[in-house]
Amino acid sequence: MDSIYKSDVVIVGSGISGLTVAISLYPRKVTLVTKRKLGEMSSSAWAQGGIAAAVDKQDSSSMHFDDTIKVSSGLSNEDAVREITEKACDVVKFLENIGVKFDREGGELSLSKEAAHSKRRVLKVNGDQSGKFIVEKLILQAKKLGHVTFVENVSIDHITKDENNECSGVIGHIHQNNIVDNIVYFQSPNVILATGGIGSIYAYTTNPRDVYGEGISLAATAGAELVDLEFVQFHPTALDIGLDPNPLLTEAIRGEGATLVDENNNRFMKNIHHLVELAPRDIVSRAIHRLKINGNSTFLDCRKFKLNNFEKLFPTAGKYLRNANINMEKELIPIIPAAHYHMGGTKVNLDGMTSISGLWACGETSSTGAHGANRLASNSLLEAFVYAMRIAKKINSSKIKINAAKSINIKNYLPKEKTISKIRAKKYIWQLRSVMNKFVGVERTDNNLNRAFIEFDKIEREAKNLSAKLKDMLLVSRLITYAAKLRKESRGTHFRLDYPNLNKNLNYRKVLNIDELNNFLLNKDYDKKVINE
Repeated sequence: MDSIYKSDVVIVGSGISGLTVAISLYPRKVTLVTKRKLGEMSSSAWAQGGIAAAVDKQDSSSMHFDDTIKVSSGLSNEDAVREITEKACDVVKFLENIGVKFDREGGELSLSKEAAHSKRRVLKVNGDQSGKFIVEKLILQAKKLGHVTFVENVSIDHITKDENNECSGVIGHIHQNNIVDNIVYFQSPNVILATGGIGSIYAYTTNPRDVYGEGISLAATAGAELVDLEFVQFHPTALDIGLDPNPLLTEAIRGEGATLVDENNNRFMKNIHHLVELAPRDIVSRAIHRLKINGNSTFLDCRKFKLNNFEKLFPTAGKYLRNANINMEKELIPIIPAAHYHMGGTKVNLDGMTSISGLWACGETSSTGAHGANRLASNSLLEAFVYAMRIAKKINSSKIKINAAKSINIKNYLPKEKTISKIRAKKYIWQLRSVMNKFVGVERTDNNLNRAFIEFDKIEREAKNLSAKLKDMLLVSRLITYAAKLRKESRGTHFRLDYPNLNKNLNYRKVLNIDELNNFLLNKDYDKKVINE
């Protein structure tokens, strides 16, 4: 073992949730571990839409609450929803206090309208660059306070537990000259998982390719409860020009009047939902998906905008279009639904604690129930801030245990055999992503979910020795697919062609653990149930 770190709290992840909990834990000694350079490759930094908050005089937290509940398809935790909507203005004040400058017009906050919001309530920073600027300010604040030790270029592989089955730390490896046997142990009675979502297990995603659910994999392997895994939100307007990952074209563009059309300039959403282009994301994504599988083309129509005004409002989108030589004043913009946000994750209570004592989770790694079966646009950053602060408050109000965990045998955590090469791993990773897109995507059937399990087995068999990344991706993919099989209805972002209606008897959040999945895999019933179509 090369290094041992001891601290009151270890945070895994350096996006908005990880940085916020680190700042809020001041003055406790905190170690924040990130697998890249600080601020790199997090979904937070790529967030375009902004933060939903009822700051306008014509708006209220109760209206924000109602909109969130309505979209969630009956599965949200009302206490969690109330917590984020009532604390939204406090989050805005916190960010302004650390130097975040939200966009303003005539001295008033400039608010965007996004899908399924009844009011303009999305605060932005420099148009569609909210995440980038917020993350920069959070990093500056954390460094200024001086209580955080940042450890970069380390991937976490295991959560350790003591003889009482309580969390005692995490083990990882240092990225150095492609060598993965430089092991490091972070010993702490409190570990916070803030590693982001699962987008990269799909072929089409708006997430960084480093975001593939390792936090869920870590929690599951440690025995933590998981919940709502079947609910994956696909953003309807990802730019479809061959870039990987797919650049996001923020929903705020539609909020400012852009429309969705097919190759014949038909505004197809007019016949599908009364909110037209600003219908909930799952409805818009399914409409686009169905057009595509029927051979149609789908586009975002921004021809009503003047180029200079568009680039001022949406500099990130404008840059992508400019680099792709798309003249948005004259040309339609090709779009495709892409995996964007996961409502499921590690089950936590209202203080962010998992089912394992000392193990916490926040941000997209966790599932508080605030989003139910479908997330209201721009509630994700809000939830990340609110629950990061709640975790810090709970830890700061408790007496930290003396870090007296027994020494661990590091050999128990080393792989028994060498893993496959990065080149071969890349091949199987792409196979996995294709399987998820094809069989566990916008629309699902039991037959296709069974096919997915057969393909997962094939990948594992042919890869033989799995890389850490591929192993995590396979586990998370299997968990999501298993959860999708269990929910025999259509609700929110989970749509079953073989069960197209909502089932009121399934009006509950399904909790899973890794033992249930393993029992299912041992029986291999899916092998016998696949029908050739």
